[in-house]
This record gives sequence, C-alpha cells and structure tokens, in this order.
Amino acid sequence: MKVFVFLAIVGVALAIKCEVGSYVNGKGLTVSTDCTSLFSKCKSYSKTVGSIKTNFHSCGTCDPKDNDDCKDCSTDLCNGAASYSYIALPLLVVSAWLLAY
Repeated sequence: MKVFVFLAIVGVALAIKCEVGSYVNGKGLTVSTDCTSLFSKCKSYSKTVGSIKTNFHSCGTCDPKDNDDCKDCSTDLCNGAASYSYIALPLLVVSAWLLAY
C-alpha cells in the first residue's frame, strides 16, 4: 500500500501543471490543470481570423511548423497568469510519514 501511495505522489509531482483554456478578444477562462506525464511543457499561442483573435493555453510543446507566436515553457503554470504551485511541503510531509510507518 505504501508503495502505491508513494508512486502516486511521485507521479503527481513529476507531472507539469499548466493553464488550459482560451481567450477570445480578451474574454475567456483558463484553469490550472495537472497534465499527464506525457507532457513536459506548457504552451500558449494565438490565432487571428478576420478581426477575432483567440489565445490558446494548453499542455504540450510548440510545433515549429505551426503557430508563429507559439511559446512553450517547462515550469508549473508558466503559460498564463497564475499563482505558483507549492507542492514541496506536502511532498515532504507525506514522504516523512511513509518513512516513519
């Protein structure tokens, strides 16, 4: 049981957290999301059709062939305006608990 809990915590700690969502002409919403371990980066890019500009935020890396203004990054919540993730303290507490018992 302890091994399963430990592996679950490690998996969450290794997954990057990204802002996911979109803004259309400055109005929209993003949510903080734990990406799967398949992703190691967050990205943001925009598309303009006519006079409508849409900004996208998601998990993943930029494709050099697409989205000229795409930017990717490799830290938690780096692709949008959000607070920092404070995962270190809970991980230390749970790790100490697992080692003690």
